[in-house]
Amino acid sequence: MGDADDDGRRVKIVATLGPASATPAGVGDLARAGADVFRLNAAHLTPDGIAPLVAMVRGAEAAIGHPLAVFCDLAGPKLRVAKGTAPAALVEGTAVTVGAGGSGATVEVEGMEPARECPPGTRVLLHDGKVVLLVTAARAAVVRADVVRGGAVAPGMGVNLPDVETSLTSLTEHDLGCIAAALDGGIDAFSLSFVRRAADVTALRRRIAARGGAVPVIAKLEKAQAVASDALAAILAAADGIMVARGDLGAETSPEMVPVLQKRILKAARAAGIPTITATEMLESMIHEPRPTRAEASDVANAAFDGSDAVMLSAETAIGDRPAAAVAACARIVREAERHPEFRTSWAVAPPAFDAVDPVADAIAEAAAAAVAHLGAAAIVCFTQSGRTARLLARHRPARAVLALTPHAGVARALALVWGVTSRVVAEQPEDHEDVVALAEREALRVGLAAAGDLLVVTHGAPVVARALTNLMRVRRIGG
Repeated sequence: MGDADDDGRRVKIVATLGPASATPAGVGDLARAGADVFRLNAAHLTPDGIAPLVAMVRGAEAAIGHPLAVFCDLAGPKLRVAKGTAPAALVEGTAVTVGAGGSGATVEVEGMEPARECPPGTRVLLHDGKVVLLVTAARAAVVRADVVRGGAVAPGMGVNLPDVETSLTSLTEHDLGCIAAALDGGIDAFSLSFVRRAADVTALRRRIAARGGAVPVIAKLEKAQAVASDALAAILAAADGIMVARGDLGAETSPEMVPVLQKRILKAARAAGIPTITATEMLESMIHEPRPTRAEASDVANAAFDGSDAVMLSAETAIGDRPAAAVAACARIVREAERHPEFRTSWAVAPPAFDAVDPVADAIAEAAAAAVAHLGAAAIVCFTQSGRTARLLARHRPARAVLALTPHAGVARALALVWGVTSRVVAEQPEDHEDVVALAEREALRVGLAAAGDLLVVTHGAPVVARALTNLMRVRRIGG
């Protein structure tokens, strides 16, 4: 049936490009294996390396015949052990000094001055929280800290400060160069690391607008202050998407808190009507192994049960031995999870709160999802200018695929991240309701989501030529 990329899988897969996959053939292999979205990790790129990677994704998109999204993951204010720090084994119960680069401290930190930012009582976490220091006193250029949990420390290791709100800017000079290069290269979205507050998202949006861009912003949640209730609500209101970045989030909070936070964040984001990505160590063993562990398979499945729009592979596809095999394994796990008879009765997919921003469109979306379930319709087809209707439909987790038709390639690519949405760019601009319904029939047949005699649920805004917000739903039998 047609050229459908709908294989029964609703949760999308994000693949990170890196040395193991960043070739035209490698990107094509990932797309054919099931990758819907591609991540460019700016922490490991120079600005001039971004456009060629975007071009590779565009080439794969043309070959595979459906939209693929690519986003630039900005590094943000990541603190690291300074390059000049001598490797050391810190012993629990001893005291060390912590300072800025060049201070001569036992542990030197790039990007900040601990003597100014870390008062007594502050925890300093090294290497994803494996090493824990507790600041006890401040000196002229360094702080004194007790080693609460010892371990090896070496240059380049990450540093987390979960107890303080630092003065670090949300965008570094490297980030600014990557923003300009990515916009010039035709990027589809940005994600921002180490978001602490809604103002960080707003600052990035202003930078994008200043360059003449208008692409979505995904907030990565990996700071303790970002997941506090008030801060989280404000970030959700400011962002276009959320990533649960579990590595640093686990270091900033605790490993046992991550599953609870994951569920809370995903549920809140879905209520806000924005897509979500669950990331970090999904199939970590597949960096080298040919198949995932049972624990990893359970982790990916639980991300689907929790309501994730997408799951992300990082090192598995960036530096792994079998990038496409990792994507294929992830797709198999997700499909199997979605076949579970109680998948749609999970607390995570309970009906979300009513959307107060666009209540008419949300009421139509809710009705369309109900109509599919009650009538056994083949699909929902929505004609959308901005993609918002498709995102509202996804909030209600309909039983069948959503086919989003849009005249805008950027909108179609952004929807590649959204749960259960198959998007297509259509050249024609329908002028009235009957034109939209006829277009919906043709595209549903062409894509392979429906056959002659099937029922379709069609939504759009009327009058069409006025680009009205979605306010209309129709059930149509193809060929009837």
